[in-house]
Amino acid sequence: MPSDQVNMKKGFLLILGFWLAACTPLSQTAVLESLTQSLVPTQTETPLPSQTATQIPSTSTAVPTATEILHTVCCPLEEETLDSLRLILINPLKIPPIGHDDGHHGVDFAYFQRGERESIQGIEVYAILSGKVVLTLEDDIPYGYTVMIETPLSELSENLQQTLLAGYLEIPEEVVTQGQCPSMNIPVLTGEKSVYHLYAHLETRPSIKPGDSVQCGELLGTVGNSGLSSNPHLHLETRLGPSGADLSTMAFYNPTYSEKQRSTYCLWRMSGYYQLFDPFIIFETENWDT
Repeated sequence: MPSDQVNMKKGFLLILGFWLAACTPLSQTAVLESLTQSLVPTQTETPLPSQTATQIPSTSTAVPTATEILHTVCCPLEEETLDSLRLILINPLKIPPIGHDDGHHGVDFAYFQRGERESIQGIEVYAILSGKVVLTLEDDIPYGYTVMIETPLSELSENLQQTLLAGYLEIPEEVVTQGQCPSMNIPVLTGEKSVYHLYAHLETRPSIKPGDSVQCGELLGTVGNSGLSSNPHLHLETRLGPSGADLSTMAFYNPTYSEKQRSTYCLWRMSGYYQLFDPFIIFETENWDT
């Protein structure tokens, strides 16, 4: 065979050898080493805390949007709605001047027959706003069995706050009160205000007590005829005044009542610090949003 053909054959065999070597499967040892390396994560492969399966979900509360309603208003009477309250309003609010005890310091709800009911007596009474109980009363004059709840003004929407504050009058330096009022313990003025809602003439003494938290729509008692009342009805009284009121007791129109009872009554009704507003401002205004 000519030498040039021999050299070509040798070259072909050499190239074939390299090709076969390149296509030979990895040995078992090489496979194990490769698998071992793939199972051991490198530093850059360590999952971040936010990627682990045991990550605790976030519990942060979403910030209310500009159109989110910040409070809830509830109807004060069983089987009624905020829209139907006008139908059973028998005595509207009549706000007297500061220092006076005349007029009508709230709104009265009653009926003699409504559907199958022959009287409002015994109808359940509910809180119109969430808040804290600051007063409960015995069957004394004029309110009878009573609950008063305080709701910080700051917990209401901005629009409602501004509406209520716009109606708050400047308190005279010297207030002359009607009746025989003892000296009053003027509240500490911190700049903070609250809405106070009072539910009077209940059927029995409330089971809740001062300091208890109350939710909107929570049962407070039932409609009665206690105190200075001629017929069963709910007297609902709403006022705006300094937060943190010390109103542990109140009664009036009877000389046997204590000085504390009469003083607190005058502070609540005539001093000008706790000013009346119509609860229908809350009931009939829709979309109290920020």
